[in-house]
Amino acid sequence: MDFAYQVSTFRAEQLQVLRNVKIHSPSVIQITSGSKRLYWRESSVVLTSEVLLLCEASSALTFENMPHKGRFFSRMFSFFCTPEPDMLQLSAALSAGEKNPTHRLDSALSETLNALFALAQHPISPDVQRHWLMGFYQQLAEQGALHHLFPQHQTSFSQKLSHYLARSPSEEHTLEEVAEQFAMSRATLIRKLKQEGTQYRDVLVDVRLNFALELMQKGHDNVAIVAQSCGYQSEGRFSQRFKSRFGLTPKDYMKTVGTLAH
Repeated sequence: MDFAYQVSTFRAEQLQVLRNVKIHSPSVIQITSGSKRLYWRESSVVLTSEVLLLCEASSALTFENMPHKGRFFSRMFSFFCTPEPDMLQLSAALSAGEKNPTHRLDSALSETLNALFALAQHPISPDVQRHWLMGFYQQLAEQGALHHLFPQHQTSFSQKLSHYLARSPSEEHTLEEVAEQFAMSRATLIRKLKQEGTQYRDVLVDVRLNFALELMQKGHDNVAIVAQSCGYQSEGRFSQRFKSRFGLTPKDYMKTVGTLAH
């Protein structure tokens, strides 16, 4: 089933420092406990539960999750369908000016996010999801923020590819097999990604490493099993890629989540 949106949750029991976390789809991050220090445009900004973090597709985040009284918790809403053009036009017309990665969270937006979160826990159809999501898009448009999430009116091919690969990150996903799924040749797939400034291997690695974070957040504390679940036969190779990307080892990340004993 193709979802209109998905929700991922993230927690930390001690300071959690991550770099280069790739955002594959337009996303909104809501902090419900603790705070997040985001490094953005050679400066830093501390985010709390009073603001939303707006992330356009293909952005890479470097941040520190800072628990309050031993707890950090956030929800990330990832969107897989685009808003109507008139919503984006309205948003741009009402914009305050310079792009800002944060947006004030009012009670109406908070209630809608709570509803989207609750609906994501149940097996409802993509059409029902889309109906509720369009209401949220309209709210952001009326506050001049929606176009910051969707600077491009159409979903890029790399986003579509990421969404497809994320359905089964542990599978081999040869380039030829994936190209066939998109009804195109291997050369065409490579060319499309090159036009967007990326390549197939990079997209696959990004998806698998993000899936590793998700598994650890869910309590998986065996690095070898996490590596295998992400399509890596070598635990060492997986740990090397993980540290190179995020700046800490898988075991160190697990400790911040609380899946390993301190």
